Amino acid sequence: MIGWLTAGLGLAAAAGLSARYNWWRPRRPGLPVLMYHHVTDELNNTPLPKLRVTTKAFAAQLDLLRAKGYQTVSLAQAMAPDAPANGVVLSFDDGYEDFYSQAWPLLRQRGMSATVFLVAGAIGGDNFWDRPKGEPREPLMDAARIRELAAAGVEFGGHGFGHVAMAGLSQADLARETIGCQEALGAILGQPCRVFSYPYGLYDAPAARAVGQAGFTVACTTRPGMLGPGVDPLAAPRIIVKRSDNLLDLRLKLTRGQSRL
Repeated sequence: MIGWLTAGLGLAAAAGLSARYNWWRPRRPGLPVLMYHHVTDELNNTPLPKLRVTTKAFAAQLDLLRAKGYQTVSLAQAMAPDAPANGVVLSFDDGYEDFYSQAWPLLRQRGMSATVFLVAGAIGGDNFWDRPKGEPREPLMDAARIRELAAAGVEFGGHGFGHVAMAGLSQADLARETIGCQEALGAILGQPCRVFSYPYGLYDAPAARAVGQAGFTVACTTRPGMLGPGVDPLAAPRIIVKRSDNLLDLRLKLTRGQSRL
């Protein structure tokens, strides 16, 4: 009786593990692009705590990447024909000040790079687009910070001009979100940006076309997956990293594209 009970408990535990972790999914070929927003210990009463990875967790994730032999590359490098097989992109949306104060020191200590997508119409301001959703006000990096980081090797890209969902926009609004974004960031960086991230991951064919016409060669969605042959460069997949993720989650995301259903 005890043996049957033990076996039953073991099967239940295994089923729970399979439901929580998608270890059974086949490995996906390609290069992973990880997506972050905040690296901070502070929740600030946010309704979206999943977007705030702690500094301790982020440091552990970087150490895991290094231990597993991953090489951080820019998004532009990741899309190049000679991209390293062990490459990984660490991307950050919005350009929060905590990237400079919390994430960058940990990256710099380990000799790692990152890609940061900026809201061109909010440089040095705050996340005004989040206020209707109850998100706390968070400062964004200013032009001086951005130029300093660019000189240190951080890749910067566009995240629209006003952080507007781009699917269904008029041609005039698409131009503002793409050409306006490119011009504003080019004035800060002294050169055009080549990479882009769709706000909220939302886009359609006209939006992708506008992004390409504005001079961006790669644009990221929020659809999970890996970069590889056959991937549309203007609809590149990314893998979100959440506050609740542990190192097993990360290992699965790096090889499967996701860790749970």
